[in-house]
Amino acid sequence: MLMLFPTVKVPGLDDIEIFRDHEKADTFYALRGRPRIATDEKGTPQLTFNFFSRNADIAYASSTNKELVETQLGQLLFTTDLSISEEEHTKIVDYLSSLAEKPNHPFVRLYGLLRGGRFFMPVSRNNKPIIKLGTPNTWKEGTAKLELLEGLGDTFKKQSSAEVRPSLVGSNSASFYATFGIEGAQIYYDALTKGFSGEGDNPDNLTPLQAIVRYELKGYAFVPNLEVTVTANSTQMFNQMQTYQEDYRKEKRGTYKVVSGIGYRRTTDSRSVTASKEDIGKMIEDMIDRKIINIEITDFGDVAANSEEIKEIETNLRTTLMDTIMTTILPNFFQTAFIGEEKKDEGTEGGAGTGNGQPRPNPNLGVSDAERQRPTVDTHYYFRNEVDKTKISSLYFHFKKNGTVEFRRYPNGTLITQLTEDQRKQLVRNIDVSSPEVQILEVQVAVNADFQADSIHSIIVNISYSQRDFKTGIVRQNAKSFVYKKGDESFTFRVTMARNAEGKLIDFYNVEAKISYIGTAASPPPIELKDISDRALVISYDKLGFITVNCLAGDIDWTLVKEATVNLEYKEVPNEPDTKKEIRLTKETPNGNWRCYMYGKKSKEYSYTVKYLFQDGQEAFSKPKTDTKGTLMIDDLLTGRIKASFDIIMDTNTVKTAKVEVLYEDTDQRIKEEYSHWFEGTDTWDFSMRLRDGAKDSFKYRYFVQYKDDIVTTSPWVESRTDEDIPPIHLRRYPNVLTIDGGLLDWNTWQVVFVQVSYDESTYSVRKNIRLDGNNPFQTFEALSFTPQGQPFKYSLQFAKPGSPPIRINDLENSTGLLILEAPQVPQP
Repeated sequence: MLMLFPTVKVPGLDDIEIFRDHEKADTFYALRGRPRIATDEKGTPQLTFNFFSRNADIAYASSTNKELVETQLGQLLFTTDLSISEEEHTKIVDYLSSLAEKPNHPFVRLYGLLRGGRFFMPVSRNNKPIIKLGTPNTWKEGTAKLELLEGLGDTFKKQSSAEVRPSLVGSNSASFYATFGIEGAQIYYDALTKGFSGEGDNPDNLTPLQAIVRYELKGYAFVPNLEVTVTANSTQMFNQMQTYQEDYRKEKRGTYKVVSGIGYRRTTDSRSVTASKEDIGKMIEDMIDRKIINIEITDFGDVAANSEEIKEIETNLRTTLMDTIMTTILPNFFQTAFIGEEKKDEGTEGGAGTGNGQPRPNPNLGVSDAERQRPTVDTHYYFRNEVDKTKISSLYFHFKKNGTVEFRRYPNGTLITQLTEDQRKQLVRNIDVSSPEVQILEVQVAVNADFQADSIHSIIVNISYSQRDFKTGIVRQNAKSFVYKKGDESFTFRVTMARNAEGKLIDFYNVEAKISYIGTAASPPPIELKDISDRALVISYDKLGFITVNCLAGDIDWTLVKEATVNLEYKEVPNEPDTKKEIRLTKETPNGNWRCYMYGKKSKEYSYTVKYLFQDGQEAFSKPKTDTKGTLMIDDLLTGRIKASFDIIMDTNTVKTAKVEVLYEDTDQRIKEEYSHWFEGTDTWDFSMRLRDGAKDSFKYRYFVQYKDDIVTTSPWVESRTDEDIPPIHLRRYPNVLTIDGGLLDWNTWQVVFVQVSYDESTYSVRKNIRLDGNNPFQTFEALSFTPQGQPFKYSLQFAKPGSPPIRINDLENSTGLLILEAPQVPQP
């Protein structure tokens, strides 16, 4: 496992951070800070651009705006990763080798002090240091976001990947796509066929892709011979953050501000003032400097107090802990920003929105179309106008000595690729949609597996396509077999597609994947995938039919526990050799991995028990448990601890936020403690607290929900005990629609019908007056109910025709969702 600090950077490679393994002297990990376009084993960039030339008549017929006919479109497919090149690998290894002769280098000196010895590197027979350089392998989750031609309109970009999940193994590859309108297609066609032209020559053939990729990675790391505590008083934080309120409050403040000087001219949008994450980071650093936020090293290990080494460690700690502190500061003092101000939509219930929950700017502020599309909510924030002081969380983090902690990294940057003339010809495809070229099915095939760690010899992927074309009767078919020996190979499967009776392309194909291991003739049977249509096919452990578990030591007191032995079993297939595994966790080895084949079963549930061996020789056993998670955290069984796991499953289309509260009371010991956790989406909160000797192990919990229409509900208190399975909490609202059909009425007789309809449920109420006539005989009314079945709609009718008084029918109900209007009985004179 990588050690969180110290880290080192190689001169000339400032965006690559080097970590050392916490126990293997010859192992280092390189983490790139800026993503790059992935390449295959031949050095070819994993990038394809399709340039579509369209038939003018079809383009005109399919265009909603007849004044704009898009005769060309574009599609960009590419893969990014955080890998290092062979040249960078050589430079890093040479630099690390040189550190063995530099005992006064900060990295060498700090490592020796924190690990209780000198900076040791094993050497080969020719007396050269042995260095194994890899990538971090303890990621548990992550995302990758693409920003490309943002805010330029539909003629530039039509669609693109919003957020994808990287592989989390190896080089952390992530695949993206983007489709372009007439202007965006021309931009990329010129860039990828002609290259970059600017001031001076461009001998390296560098092509900026005008795209930004942002990774957000979360994993586990080893904290060396230190014990660290971070604390801050909520009242002091509140008072300090209030001093920034005037600088970042939300209001309109004029138009544009121009600042000129010698040799420069800068324009600033001062219509509203927001704080970026960098601004907030500076505020946090200021609070650390003022000792409002205290970072205290309570155990220095072998490092002397008040020494230069301690100052270097504190500097590293500040950078490492900044993200953890910021995640507490942001939700308490700031709200996400957007350009302009909220404006209610006419005819909608409850306020601002565009139909998908995204705030919409007020056009009265004079913002442009490009500004309306600019995504600012992830990076800029307003200071909250009203802060509830009672809901501000105090800061408290405790990193145990020689323990495992969570750490995050955010590689991001603008993508640039280096293309030769031959590669430009191969990667850019001109496609005439009136030619057979449009019938080509192209599938990029890759694998996501750790060949070295799992002793994989090869993975063979067989792809086949066979479909009969309805019009010609010809069977379009092709079959290919791809062999992966390293895991970083990339292949492409192509076949001419058939069309069905409706003229639609048939893009379904079949896949068979088989894995073989080194040193054994036995291998799992092949996995078959039928009728899939993925354009980017990644054969992962999941598709290969494996369960993978990363077992980590969590909150274990190693002063009392000598080792924890985890016995895992896949009970769906109990008699196979790989469906059982024993993993021993110790202070020196706090993690272990298990991977087993599922043998054609669908369930990913496995069971496990834990045996604890204490320092005094006694043993304790946990109760059998089941899980499906890929990361399994193991805690100790010491008495005096309450643990619970809260799983929130949230529909973010109808729910804005939620909070779970835990209340612990022991009247005999006069203890009352409250805990809470906010949720912005589907997530899990693993709650834990220490107890005094003899204290009870029961607690109560409840949850608050704020919906998109600002209705707030609160659940009743629920009693629970430690380690008791708490059912998942599902939070959502259900659309309930009433369709009003006046098509059967004689509109030559009736002039107009008024429908007064309402929906009431608990504290939620919505009503509407609806008018139907001969030109508009159909209407709908929608409400959001709290249960799938909902409540009946209540309505009243009023029929009107010329020369007669209106006929009113009151107090009716409808539970079917369809109201068919029929002519009322006219009273006789």
